[in-house]
Parts: sequence; C-alpha cells; structure tokens
Amino acid sequence: MTKLFLTSLVIGTLSVAAAADANAWTRSAMATGPRGTSHVTATGSCANGSCTRNVTRTGPAGNTYTRTGTISR
Repeated sequence: MTKLFLTSLVIGTLSVAAAADANAWTRSAMATGPRGTSHVTATGSCANGSCTRNVTRTGPAGNTYTRTGTISR
C-alpha cells in the first residue's frame, strides 16, 4: 500500500514539474505506513534539449533505491 502511495505521489509530482517551465526542480515526500516511514526525493533539470531526472527512495528499514534517467529530443 505504501509503495503504491509513494509511486502515485512521485508520478503526480513529476507530472506537475514537467508542466512547469523551469530548468531545474526538486521535490520530496514522506509517507508513514504500518512498517514505518519512507522518504522520496526527486530532482531534475533540462538544458540544450535534454532532460534528466534522479529519484531516491529510502524505505522504513533504511534500504535506499536510486533511479536516474535522461531523455533527449
């Protein structure tokens, strides 16, 4: 349930950030569930027709997962 909430939150946040006309952005969120608190931080930027995104998730047990991506025109 917490994973679904965090995934939805990040997708919604990134959608809003993508609609904004900014070169760099940072978003963070925290969710508390039955197993503890999880944190998500997402950053991104666009320059010269290329955009990058970095997302780091830390679960209640302290495990960290990082995902990066780049897209170009």
